[in-house]
Amino acid sequence: KNSCHLTIDDGDKTFYNIIYPVLKKMNIPATLFVSPKICTDLSNFWFQEIRVMDPDKMKRIISEDYKVDLTVLQPYSIFVILKNLKISQIWALIGRYKSLYNLPPIENQNMSIEQLKEIDRYGLVTIGAHTMNHPILANESDETSEQEIVDSIRGLENILAHEVKYFAYPNGTPNLDFSIREIEILKNTNCSLAFSVEKKDFKLADNPFSIPRYGLTTGSKYFIKAKILLGKNWDLIKNIGSKDEVSLRLELKKKINFN
Repeated sequence: KNSCHLTIDDGDKTFYNIIYPVLKKMNIPATLFVSPKICTDLSNFWFQEIRVMDPDKMKRIISEDYKVDLTVLQPYSIFVILKNLKISQIWALIGRYKSLYNLPPIENQNMSIEQLKEIDRYGLVTIGAHTMNHPILANESDETSEQEIVDSIRGLENILAHEVKYFAYPNGTPNLDFSIREIEILKNTNCSLAFSVEKKDFKLADNPFSIPRYGLTTGSKYFIKAKILLGKNWDLIKNIGSKDEVSLRLELKKKINFN
């Protein structure tokens, strides 16, 4: 009652530069989910790379590579399309785009290992794992899904020199982005809690390996207050007359087999 837990995914530099100072000032605990590979390599996630690309050019590349009529792809955002692919397919498309359009390297957008260790030492923010490459785990093979989960947990444990007991599924919609397969993999690790993005209040009866969360992005304090108060009804109201991302991804999946 009248309580919440703040979680932040990915480890973008904005966490270290903007969010973390506020948490320290207000003494608010939180959990941060990161990829040890991204922090170590000082690289970007695929969705950070895509943001600077022209969606129409990328759709043309997808149309050519997968022999899909461009008119089928046009109604969908590039993120909806790519979230139906394996992580190797996504990076292959990014590489082709960069080669075709001579795209210069994109500046690293994520936190470093040193920043991660600093936050961990301070003790206010708990660090959890978030896979190695941020794939949609349900799209991957059994082997890749297990590697992404287990390697991210072990990698973080090596960096922080202590157990990592918490995990967040990339994207995180149950039965679309992950399933019982991923839950069973996590049960064989040191993890005791895993977080989804199922939009509902947390109940004691919830599966500890699929804890629901409400997402907050940009907006005024009034927008955030309204979203929290409306809870799971927010999306129902927001999407009146339009389809949400989950519906669009499922719709596209029925039209195209990218494998």
